[in-house]
Amino acid sequence: MQDVLREACEAVQAAAAGKSKAEIRRMLTAEFRSRDYDFPPDLFDVLVDQLAAGTYVPGQPLVSVRCSGLLRLPFIGPAVGRFLEPALEALKEHISTEGIDHGVVRVSEHVADAWPVTSRMLPHPPGRGLYAPAPDEVPPPARLVADPDLRERVPDLFEASAPPFPARWASMPSAAEADLVFIWLEEDGGTVAACCPPGRLGTLNAGDAEAYLPLVRVAHAQDMVVAATADIRPAARGLLSATVRVIADRSEPGAPQSSPRS
Repeated sequence: MQDVLREACEAVQAAAAGKSKAEIRRMLTAEFRSRDYDFPPDLFDVLVDQLAAGTYVPGQPLVSVRCSGLLRLPFIGPAVGRFLEPALEALKEHISTEGIDHGVVRVSEHVADAWPVTSRMLPHPPGRGLYAPAPDEVPPPARLVADPDLRERVPDLFEASAPPFPARWASMPSAAEADLVFIWLEEDGGTVAACCPPGRLGTLNAGDAEAYLPLVRVAHAQDMVVAATADIRPAARGLLSATVRVIADRSEPGAPQSSPRS
């Protein structure tokens, strides 16, 4: 696919001198059609802008993404997930995420419904994948014991409520429906640590950790961490109360259970 894209863009680039952006758009559309090549519309616009400005460089990512603050992932059903998967694969080829700096990532309880797709949008430790076990392997909910300095390190967790979605996302779930924090679980000194992109949140209650350790160790043996969510609510006196639940892969039988490592 990259070779086809490069050939089409270089053909337009060679004839782009003195052409308007509209003419370049028509030329690029014709080149793609002649090669039976589909391209995400937003990235197509980026290509046209680069070709018109003379800044297109073959082989370089079209977009460099730096993500911070709150990332919210709405419900994505299995059918929609299957539809989006080819587009996500295409986007990965053209977007550079080097130096990506995620903030707190909030998801809805439906994040597991299309896990093979949604897992690709979620952060994870470098070089390790995300492990989502089968539903019958999920341990009971656990209580998170927050680190004492958590408010200073991750103030986003203590927001009273999540901000609303932009108006153009009016069909998406309300902020309240996407108010679970995405975390991952890994072993730390014989107990289970709960982590998110900004850093460690705390550890599971000692009694609960016993049931989680076998799952965490199975994931670790495969260079993975266990994907989970935390229902985090600021409590009295500024403390934090949270219930941790492992994400089960409910997408469909036989679907992949982990995200690719990168």
